[in-house]
Order: sequence, then structure tokens, then C-alpha cells
Amino acid sequence: MKAAPADLSPVIILRHNAIVLAMQQAFWDRYGIGKAKGVVHPLTQEPTDRNPALLDEKDGIPAPFNMAALHKQLGRGVVALACNLALQDCVELVKKTDGVSDDDARKRAVAALVPGVILQPSGVFAAVRAQEAGCSYVKSS
Repeated sequence: MKAAPADLSPVIILRHNAIVLAMQQAFWDRYGIGKAKGVVHPLTQEPTDRNPALLDEKDGIPAPFNMAALHKQLGRGVVALACNLALQDCVELVKKTDGVSDDDARKRAVAALVPGVILQPSGVFAAVRAQEAGCSYVKSS
């Protein structure tokens, strides 16, 4: 059976260390994520302060790889889920850096998610629910 792209509903689950990939560039800039995590540009291997999940053609990513950017995948109907447990690392970073309460730090971290990313109780929960809905699990890292 050959499935057409329109017949597929890909789901990406960002959990554990990948939670920062679910965050907007402004979050990366404010909290120095690139430097703190030792992020390198996927092509040049040079250190970068850019969220690699948001890189596209304007960042030197050639076609067709520029369509892999998270915001472009969301625009095509890909479902992106994020682990709420892992998000706590971002909440703690906001709390420590900005000197705000737990509630304020959480609000800031949730607001910094890439628009369209759906927060789930946990990444494992998200994977199990996706499989129950008929998805096949493909571990990518």
C-alpha cells in the first residue's frame, strides 16, 4: 500500500534534553541556550546561538532540508508535542535567571514555546497516546 503525504499525520515529541528545541528563538537569546548547551550549526559545525530546530533557508539550510524546520513542519500539519516534565528545566532556568516565582517562571516558559507546540503531561505519555491513536513509534535519537 502506498500512502500519499496527505494520508499521513506525523507527530514529533520533544522531551528530555530536546525540550529546548520547542522554545522560540527569543528564549534562546535571553537565556543563552546555544552557549550553555554547546550548540553547533548542523552544516558548518560552528558554534551558534540559534535554535537548530528553527533553522531554514535564511540560515543556509539547503532544500529540501529547510522544510525540516519546526515552524515549517507545524505549518504543514505535523503535530509537535512537548514534555511538561522536561519543560520544568526551562521553568527553573527562568526562575533562577529572572528571579521570579515558580508560577511566573512557568507562565514565561510556556509562553516561550514555539506557537503550535502542544504541551503534554510527559513525553512518554505523548508517545503512548500517539501509538494508541495509530501512530508507529520511530526513535530518532
